Amino acid sequence: MLIADTQCRWHKLNPQKHAYMLTGTDEHGLKIQTVARQQGIDPKVLVDNVSENFRSLCAEANIKYDRFIRTTDADHVELTQFFWNLMKEKGYIYKGSHSGWYCVSDETFYPETSIEEVERNGKMVKISMESKNEVIYEEETNYFFRLSLFQDKLIRFLKQNPDFIKPRHRYDFILNELMNSKLEDLSISRPASRLQWSITVPDDDTQKIYVWFDALLNYLTAAGFPKGFSTKKNSNNNNNNNNNNNNNDQFETPENNIWPATHIIGKDIIRFHCIYWPIFLIAAGVELPRQVIVHSHWLSDGVKMSKSLGNVVNPSDILEYYGIDPVRFFFMENSNINDDCKYSDNLLDMSRDSLIKKYCNLLSRMSFAKFSIKESVEFYHKGEFQDIDKEITNELGGDMAQLVQVLESDMNSLYSRMDEKICQFDYIRAVQLWWSVINQANYLFQNAHPWVYAKVIEDQDQPEDIKEKSRKLMNYFTFVCSETIRIASILIQPVMPELSTKVLDCLSVDEYRRNSDFARFGADKNYGKGSNSGKFKAPLEKKVAH
Repeated sequence: MLIADTQCRWHKLNPQKHAYMLTGTDEHGLKIQTVARQQGIDPKVLVDNVSENFRSLCAEANIKYDRFIRTTDADHVELTQFFWNLMKEKGYIYKGSHSGWYCVSDETFYPETSIEEVERNGKMVKISMESKNEVIYEEETNYFFRLSLFQDKLIRFLKQNPDFIKPRHRYDFILNELMNSKLEDLSISRPASRLQWSITVPDDDTQKIYVWFDALLNYLTAAGFPKGFSTKKNSNNNNNNNNNNNNNDQFETPENNIWPATHIIGKDIIRFHCIYWPIFLIAAGVELPRQVIVHSHWLSDGVKMSKSLGNVVNPSDILEYYGIDPVRFFFMENSNINDDCKYSDNLLDMSRDSLIKKYCNLLSRMSFAKFSIKESVEFYHKGEFQDIDKEITNELGGDMAQLVQVLESDMNSLYSRMDEKICQFDYIRAVQLWWSVINQANYLFQNAHPWVYAKVIEDQDQPEDIKEKSRKLMNYFTFVCSETIRIASILIQPVMPELSTKVLDCLSVDEYRRNSDFARFGADKNYGKGSNSGKFKAPLEKKVAH
């Protein structure tokens, strides 16, 4: 959810872009039914509680979604039954008998080749090799979707769109599996005698719709499908196995619709989103998602989190103790979607301390009463810094003048460079780019020592020309460092919305000037009023040991 939230906020940072974030809860299935029965409550009561837990977590982490969808929502139930009928009319659903290894936890059947026998609690059990969850042998009559009919089409699509699944090794995994294993038709219903808590199959109340067939459709529900989606015939989509007239119908996505989407999923559900879901859409004649981003998991001190090991990290606890934005920043700063990431309190402590010592401390330095951010901004826009490079060279040497030039250039390109990385979901490198300008500005301040010029200005014995020169140099370094904080704060808003707001408030930056249009050196001509008055508190303070 945090990856999606920051991505959505990043796009909204650009006034020319639009973004929509969807999240929610998948609420049907045997797993829900079993837990509700164990707790002696109605399944709807259980999913209401679980859904509210996720809503509360969103609020705690300041995650702003445009819709929180629940698969028990009335419009979703209606869409699911519509989609079922659409697939049936096209001839892609049939009734048959089925047997195989079913995993209640994963809500899916696994082929014999994906099953292994292991010893657990003193007895031998069958488990899925993929999820390591226990499976049981089931035999029943239900409805099937002709998944096998679309294997070649999906392979062809993936070969033509190698960026459809990210990162690359996940794409290779799915493509290799499709190339080397024949897809079996998918069981998409369960007998109502065994599964009551699910959407009823249209025109057959003895069967309930399989949870994944239902859950994956939530994206189309949010997009308002099929309303506004016009249909057209596609002569290139001939299907030799079925001659229904509507087999070739293609749905055209309305202009400005939120579909197609970029999906952000965990690695444990890659099969559902990267095989089943694209095939459902191909069969329906609906545009496929723009991309599927598959993220890895977080390890606790390098070990998979487990209740039995006692190493589960409660997100509410760390959000409350460390603060929302430091936690958000830590996860984004270390969010490597390629591999499992390492969480530890020590790492989070270090990340938070860096924000205080480098980011917030740079603001504190600029807020020094002897400086004037407002005056430095005015100096810049009045052209007072003409030929400043020569004066810096004469005063501090050519290296310092070059450092300022590099920092100004890096600030001007920071948005585009971060945009490239964030759009690739490479948050680690995006945050590294952000840190780079913060570190450069701190180095500049430390080595330019503008506080010395403040003393010269106050010295009654100094000639006026020396004082004027000192004021010019002091204001210039104040301006460059203030610009660094301003631009960096604008661009870190998607990651740290509250902390960046506090910093921008300290700089008295107008709210409408906090977007990507103003993330350029000298783009804001009017900020800094009251920034050196001493009225602002430190935006982030060090925590006591816990």
